[in-house]
Amino acid sequence: MEPELQERLDKLERHLAGKKKDLWDKLAVVAPLLIPVALTLVGWHFTNAHNSNQMELQRKEHEAQLQVAYINSSVGQSELIKDFMQQLTNADTSVRNIAIEAVLYAAPTPGKRIVEIIARNDGGAGASTARNALRAKRSDLVEALFDVQNGIRVQAAAEIMQNWSTDEELLHLLLERTNRCLGNHTQEPDCSDGIYQSISVLPSFSRKLLTAHKPELQVLLAKLPHNSPLTMGQGAVLAKRIE
Repeated sequence: MEPELQERLDKLERHLAGKKKDLWDKLAVVAPLLIPVALTLVGWHFTNAHNSNQMELQRKEHEAQLQVAYINSSVGQSELIKDFMQQLTNADTSVRNIAIEAVLYAAPTPGKRIVEIIARNDGGAGASTARNALRAKRSDLVEALFDVQNGIRVQAAAEIMQNWSTDEELLHLLLERTNRCLGNHTQEPDCSDGIYQSISVLPSFSRKLLTAHKPELQVLLAKLPHNSPLTMGQGAVLAKRIE
């Protein structure tokens, strides 16, 4: 090989070797700086995944509680109705009125239907008592959603979802109570749990009813606490229902 050509090749080889060295030197300097960033990203990923899993577990637990409450409330209701039928048709007004209120609470599913039939019979025996009983029941159910005891909240939620999903008057009461709680800056102890339970219940109402109250629901959703992932998650479900 000619000396001149050999010299050029040697020069090129030395140049490339220098480039490689520069690259590895730079990596050696940068690598320690990248390690904390990488650890932070990995930690964030696992924390985020853990939080998501916890939220999903809590959501499933809540659904399971509702199912149990639904089953428990259904057991024995048919037998109770048989026991009440005689009192519901009793000629004695006081006996009949007591039976109307009692059946609504003791046998929520069939009892509500029976009381609604009596309430619609204007001028009929017990119609006024039946309407008052339904009004009181709505109020009791909404307040129960904000009770300090989880079992009472879950039971009320299950009953609303099962029997009252087309009742506009109850929807009005629920929106009013939830808005009042969201606007309460003194933070009553039952408010955060009650808000979550209410937002969980709202999607169970008929789409037609929810759509008719879309503006009110959108205002409500805008007030939800962003520091409560579970409530925000249920809010997303509700938002989807009124799209």
